[in-house]
Amino acid sequence: MLINEGVRAVEERELTRSEARMAFEPMRSLVIKYSVPTMLGMLVNSLYNIVDRYWVGQIPNIGDASLAGIGLSMPIINIIMALSMLVGVGAAARISIQLGQSNVKAAEETVGNGLTMICVIAIIFSSTGALFAPWILRVVGATDNLLPYALPYARIIIGGCFFNMISFALNHPIRATGNPKRFAATQLVGGICNMILDPIFIFVFDMGINGAAIATIISQSISAVFVFSYYFTPNAVLRFRIKNLKLKRQTMLNIVSIGMSPFFMQIANSMITIVANRSLSYYGIEALGEGGDVTAIGAMTVIGSINTLFLMPVIGINQGSQPIIGFNYGRRDVERVKSACCWAVIYAMIIASIGFITVQLFADRLVWLFNKSETLIQTGSSGMRILLCMLPIVGFQFPAVNFFQAIGRAKISILLSLLRQLIILIPAYFILPRFFSLTGVWMAGPFSDFTSGIIILVFLLREFKVIENKFKEVEYAKDSE
Repeated sequence: MLINEGVRAVEERELTRSEARMAFEPMRSLVIKYSVPTMLGMLVNSLYNIVDRYWVGQIPNIGDASLAGIGLSMPIINIIMALSMLVGVGAAARISIQLGQSNVKAAEETVGNGLTMICVIAIIFSSTGALFAPWILRVVGATDNLLPYALPYARIIIGGCFFNMISFALNHPIRATGNPKRFAATQLVGGICNMILDPIFIFVFDMGINGAAIATIISQSISAVFVFSYYFTPNAVLRFRIKNLKLKRQTMLNIVSIGMSPFFMQIANSMITIVANRSLSYYGIEALGEGGDVTAIGAMTVIGSINTLFLMPVIGINQGSQPIIGFNYGRRDVERVKSACCWAVIYAMIIASIGFITVQLFADRLVWLFNKSETLIQTGSSGMRILLCMLPIVGFQFPAVNFFQAIGRAKISILLSLLRQLIILIPAYFILPRFFSLTGVWMAGPFSDFTSGIIILVFLLREFKVIENKFKEVEYAKDSE
């Protein structure tokens, strides 16, 4: 019956079939249907870094130092991701709302302006970023021992970031049009290529950590070609039109206003990584003696890989539910908006809880997969169990913050993102290690997750009431006319 209702809606309201699904299908299955392809795509996409770190960790004699070198490059990678999200996620959220309002013309203008914006940003960053790489790496805590491993890797990643930015920024609007399978396929293409190329460049061509960076850039360029080609296929809901490539102030502001939330979130990640690496360097030496900085930063690099493995599916749920929330918000269907958010939270918390159980039971084996150093295994497994002990709460936070982004409440989304990632966490990095040394560095994350989780829950419940009242007022005004 729901399918028939959806088909009638296509005829009466000129909705596409995917839009009819977002408007009428049961939410429990709809969120899964849109999220699973995206989750798989994000999971494979996370293998870019995980595979790099796995193979780099196997390099004889210098695997642990090379892992630390990649870890020191993460602030730069986060900046690249932040710029990509500013345009890609911002455009996608705006497009979802515009399609919900049946405004295809505005949606095509958004994607056209998004293409121009990301090209300009990518060219500027790739051409100038390499100059600042040594300074950034020094700021994040690179010592003379680690800089030779981190700098070449960072410069290659920066030099080829154009392809990464194009692929990421143009893929999100595809998801927003109700095509999660193509979104996931783009990430699968790049991830699989990276898995194949990494060992070839690292070991067969004997290029070490530089080979890992080159393999990543090649894989990302293949993804960029794949995603760009979609907009010229018959199935594309939106198309590039020359007139839409010309930047318009209001369109750019609309993209940036929503994209600022994930942008600041990633910038916050960079700042956190800087503070964390400096703390790890100092307290690693204090707790472990000479070479403790290499061990502590290497351990955090491994922990970050495992954390990414569990959080990427959660982010996939965010991205799968975002067009559903945005579309139904555009249609002023408050019950479906709330339902989409709630099911996203439920599924995300289930995945995060599985991650929590896995970490607590098998932390030492997970670290062992990356490097066989006994010191690294002991330090990494202990740190992992502490740092990731609040994973279930993080599973709630991500879709809750994404909800505000999906409905265009950019300021609140930014505030809540910074609350967890910056406002609480960075002071914790300064305070807790003073009392608990290296253990305090690991404790900062869960302390921030628990505290911010409570605040985010209050904001979410309040927003549910706000939009319910808002939509009631709109309907009352219509009835009065």
